[in-house]
Amino acid sequence: MSGIFEKYAAGSGAGQDAAEQEASVQAADEEKRTTLSLSLTVSDKKALKMMAAERETTIAAIIHEWVAEHLEEADG
Repeated sequence: MSGIFEKYAAGSGAGQDAAEQEASVQAADEEKRTTLSLSLTVSDKKALKMMAAERETTIAAIIHEWVAEHLEEADG
């Protein structure tokens, strides 16, 4: 288990950069944000965290992308 965390600990500066970049994107986005409580399985949460780390983004950004894609499909 520690191997997973060691891999991302070495790149924690990149994670901070991604968080700062996401914050600037959110600041540019004038749409008001809200908090959502979401119940996930432990494995789903881990998968989302890993995906976010690999993409150097946040779970919120991944969910936002998913919603936007599915809205386009519904409208199309």
